[in-house]
Amino acid sequence: MADRYRPLFKLDSGGMAEVYVAEAESMAGFKKKVAIKRILPGLLKDDRFVRMFLDEARLSLHLSHANIVSVFDIGKSSSTYFIVMEYVEGPNLKHVLQHLSKRRATLPVHQAMWVIGEVLKALDYAHNLRDNETGRLLGIVHRDISPPNILFSWNGEVKLTDFGLAKASTQLESTDPGVVKGKFSYLSPEAAQGHEVDARSDIFAVGILAYEMLTGERLFLGETDYQTVELVRAAHVPSISKKNPDVPGELERIIGKALTKDLATRYQTAGEFADDLLGFLFSRSLKVSARALAETFEELRRSQPQMQSSPAGGTSLILQLLDDEFLNFQSLGDDGQPHDTGAEPLDSLMGGVTPQYDPSAPLSLDGFSAAGGSSSLADDNEPVSATGERPATRAEAQRPAPAKSAAAAPRGPRAPSRMPSPAPRKESSMTPWVILLLLFVVGGGAYYWLIVMGNLAKLTG
Repeated sequence: MADRYRPLFKLDSGGMAEVYVAEAESMAGFKKKVAIKRILPGLLKDDRFVRMFLDEARLSLHLSHANIVSVFDIGKSSSTYFIVMEYVEGPNLKHVLQHLSKRRATLPVHQAMWVIGEVLKALDYAHNLRDNETGRLLGIVHRDISPPNILFSWNGEVKLTDFGLAKASTQLESTDPGVVKGKFSYLSPEAAQGHEVDARSDIFAVGILAYEMLTGERLFLGETDYQTVELVRAAHVPSISKKNPDVPGELERIIGKALTKDLATRYQTAGEFADDLLGFLFSRSLKVSARALAETFEELRRSQPQMQSSPAGGTSLILQLLDDEFLNFQSLGDDGQPHDTGAEPLDSLMGGVTPQYDPSAPLSLDGFSAAGGSSSLADDNEPVSATGERPATRAEAQRPAPAKSAAAAPRGPRAPSRMPSPAPRKESSMTPWVILLLLFVVGGGAYYWLIVMGNLAKLTG
């Protein structure tokens, strides 16, 4: 589906998936950048991982919050699966902490706590989300709260992403008892023990982020993964104020409550944690906003390399291969099955014509009936395309299209056709002359008749 998603550059990669920035083009010709997560082809043989990936996608479709990265589409090609999501142009918390560490600095206390508050708002929403149809609590637990999953826009927005390890009652893939999931340094003690986790596990992880943002040091980091897990299980938290004198005792107590090992004394909800942080900021009249955070990131922004959508020498081979995969892109429904319209190219949806909105063209009312309904539907309720032909049925749309030769289907973006505007109705230039001629003939005849009748009357008189 090259008309819809065109890859621009690679954004990030990990051991399980990689993320590309692509350009999405709507049917009306509008374009915007999106991020597309792609499963590494080598993992497609692992059915368990594929199910976990689809779990993330299905769960993300339920989430709609200003502090959570939006998911627009889920799809598959002949070789892999994709998640199309909001592109947040800016660094993640890991990049910010690394940048500050090189300068032996930390974020100002009030800005760091504002960021933590934004993350808690996202979690409070996710933890309390209910099924729209049944009203049942979904029971979402993120389980992977860590610096790479906290994204910042250059405008200072804070967004939580990657629910790939999230636990919810709607999941296809369940966690086996005793299995530890998540980055070891950001586990809760109960997760490190392999016990059942709930929202309080995410709260502990947010406490770890707060500690590291205020001190510039990792809280739990051993020489090996095993040592790191043992440190998490012990849950010993050094004094924050000793490492950062700008942290008052009240704030240290708030963060300490989030990091307590005892589940009963830890914050029970993300909302409670966020309220205490907000109270701390208000009590000290600490002003903070997204704009202030954006100004703090300005130096980091200048140091970031500019991503190129077209590398020197033309588009890279990887992007070409990815572009080929997008040609076979099929949207998946909430049940993980291909969606009928997602597999259809834009031009097939519009009867072979990809329209482009023309703001200078007059508004056409030809497609609507006098009753206010659309006249593009035939009497038998079958949709009619812009060309007047009936589009393919579902069964026909799912049939593979005939292969096109390279000459018949050139690469690169295709210039969309302009939506034809109705031609203005032309008034005939002969109409006024015809009217004048008729008036002249009729008037002349009447005048002649009056003269003749008058003369006859004189002669007879």
